Amino acid sequence: MSGVPSTTDSLASALSRTAFAPVQVVAFWSAIALPLAYLPLLAGGLAAGELSLFVGLLAVHAAALVIGRDHAQD
Repeated sequence: MSGVPSTTDSLASALSRTAFAPVQVVAFWSAIALPLAYLPLLAGGLAAGELSLFVGLLAVHAAALVIGRDHAQD
């Protein structure tokens, strides 16, 4: 075990990056656009049924921030 990555590891890593790239792009742009969805909810006030929607929206936004944070970083 020399610590040098094998060709199989390199290929798997490259495939993983290629498969994850579109997900990362969507997450990045979703993180930018999702705050626009807060405006209608907050403008009218949060009713009891809208509170769970708002919390869910915050959770989706947080996930999009984490997943898309490295988009277009070289």
